[in-house]
Amino acid sequence: MMTNPLTWLLPCAAVLTGALLSNPAQAGIPECNGMRLEDAFSCEIRGNLECEAGCEDFGVYKKACATQLHLVCQDTCTLDPEPTCTDSCTEQCSSDCDAGVNVICQHNCFGECVGACDAQCSDADDPETCQASCEATCDGECDSQCAATVNGSCYQHCVECCGGSCGAQANMTCQTDCQEEEFESCEYEFRADCDASCTGDGALFCDGEFVMAGPELNGCLDALVATGIMEVEEAIDDVLDDVSIETNSGCTAGGRGGAGGLASLFVFGILLAGRRRR
Repeated sequence: MMTNPLTWLLPCAAVLTGALLSNPAQAGIPECNGMRLEDAFSCEIRGNLECEAGCEDFGVYKKACATQLHLVCQDTCTLDPEPTCTDSCTEQCSSDCDAGVNVICQHNCFGECVGACDAQCSDADDPETCQASCEATCDGECDSQCAATVNGSCYQHCVECCGGSCGAQANMTCQTDCQEEEFESCEYEFRADCDASCTGDGALFCDGEFVMAGPELNGCLDALVATGIMEVEEAIDDVLDDVSIETNSGCTAGGRGGAGGLASLFVFGILLAGRRRR
């Protein structure tokens, strides 16, 4: 007897919708190797031949490696922010608060910081790697600085925003140099993980860039849905009869097959489409 897949999906959709409404977006998703994914246009699980083709391009690992290597280099790159940077930044940010602008530490911090990456990387031997390292440094420093300001006033957001941005800029050269030493080996490690995943549950790519694969993949997908970065958009009617789906939040959809985990939603046709937040 054929089962309508949507009857299995609806209870999960209700839970996922609740998660979308109750969790604000954040940069740096811990369950997804700490990668910044909130601005992704689309995310998908790739399996089989599409996965293998994606794994061959070393360029797809730059964002993942830079995010990982920023943490490795953080203990070495500990320069204090330049006072001239924090003073000018805080002055501008305070003016925005006085004018009624809603300053949000993480988002303003990253935007303030990442503007320096073009100049930082313009003469680099590998501009793409430099850009990835620079953006990961901005994101990591801003995440650390802004973590305690979720319920703070505009001025608190402003001060921490500037501290994160200026701290990242002060350590940018140190970070890019430090990350460069390990970047090639990092890319090879991620490619090995990606290749191995192609015959299993597949690998997660966002905007064509490798995010992760392996046993932690389900947790990453659940986190992306819970933070509102991804949403269930459409079901392809005929595919779920052969799929068994279980998420970390307890939603289960069943059929005759044995493909498990939220990853199966992608592989077999339930599309979770990334959407740009505004």
